[in-house]
Amino acid sequence: MTTSSTIGRCLCGSVRFRIAFPTDFVAHCHCRSCQLAHGAPFVTWTSVPLDRIEFLEGDEALRWYRSSECILWGFCSHCGSSMFYRADREGHHESPRTDCIYISAACLDELDQNPACHVSCEERSRLLRSLDSIPAYRGKTNERIDWSPEGEG
Repeated sequence: MTTSSTIGRCLCGSVRFRIAFPTDFVAHCHCRSCQLAHGAPFVTWTSVPLDRIEFLEGDEALRWYRSSECILWGFCSHCGSSMFYRADREGHHESPRTDCIYISAACLDELDQNPACHVSCEERSRLLRSLDSIPAYRGKTNERIDWSPEGEG
């Protein structure tokens, strides 16, 4: 059963926040900006209206990097965790909403919905193109697992 809210945090725990459900969406973004901001081949995002996020601790540790005249990226100044994406003015070519905050789903304890789609797929990392053809292991052991959709359960 999903609760009415969830807690999010950075790696070191300095920044803690709560979001109230429902989230607007959950999607995997493959754009180059997300890849560079997170050091990962894609980022899973969700969003909520600005009035449904509450900072519990560490808002003074939160820093914002302006990547363009419309976009801010929020991260912890202690551990560097990249957690937020925000449009603070109109004019971005992809028209992100200015009345909400986009949150990296990996920072959240739970989600109220599953990812619905992949976006910016034309920028998909070459790292992902071979996923189904290489072996998968449990943890950092040599125990092979089947992590294909048929093997999940």
